[in-house]
Amino acid sequence: MSEIPTAPAPAPAPDSPTTPPPTPDNSPAPPEPPPAAKIVVEARRTERELELEAQLEREREARKRVETDAAYLSDENHRLKRLTSPPPSPAPKKERGVWEEFFDEEDN
Repeated sequence: MSEIPTAPAPAPAPDSPTTPPPTPDNSPAPPEPPPAAKIVVEARRTERELELEAQLEREREARKRVETDAAYLSDENHRLKRLTSPPPSPAPKKERGVWEEFFDEEDN
């Protein structure tokens, strides 16, 4: 019987985690990260950043206060309009013509 040929085993994907190749003891140490990387990792904020964050927070609070006031005034406006709506007026009297008035005067 003949054997069915099989495909060779796939090579591991280049982005799959693999162990790094062993380094000889005399290899140079990895370079030190740049100063900007240290600042990002430590997450220290400058005085300017703190000032900007405080300003942003004040603006957010002011906007929230304005929106709250606008909503309150709108609600109050609707409430007052509902309470002070004028009572329905009686149906207007039919206007009488000259002839009707003339004949009514004779009857009296």
